[in-house]
Amino acid sequence: IMKILFDATLEGLSTRMDKTIKVTIGTQEMNSEQAAKLFSLRGNFCKVLISDSTIEQKEVEQVDTLPIKDESNGKSNSQRLRSILFILWQQSGSQATFDVFYNSKMNEIIEHFKSKLSGKGKY
Repeated sequence: IMKILFDATLEGLSTRMDKTIKVTIGTQEMNSEQAAKLFSLRGNFCKVLISDSTIEQKEVEQVDTLPIKDESNGKSNSQRLRSILFILWQQSGSQATFDVFYNSKMNEIIEHFKSKLSGKGKY
């Protein structure tokens, strides 16, 4: 169990195609131990409580009772594929935007399966 407490600034919010929201947080300076803990959580599902005032103990307890959802729980196959392609895009270091990368990979997948079809219909 890993718990990290730090002050931060909410630097950005953006919507994604799958209706999720990307949250960008900038931390204050961290020592190497805190930073290592934070980096060890990268890519993991986490619980988050954001407040612009004092966080009460009852609020912490409410967050602690929330289950952490596995990435595949409740996601459709297309949402799971999009998530995998997003991670692939991040790891590839591609200079293209994710939307361009996603459309390219989806076209590759479509063409792969289209080539398996019999007949010359328009697909």
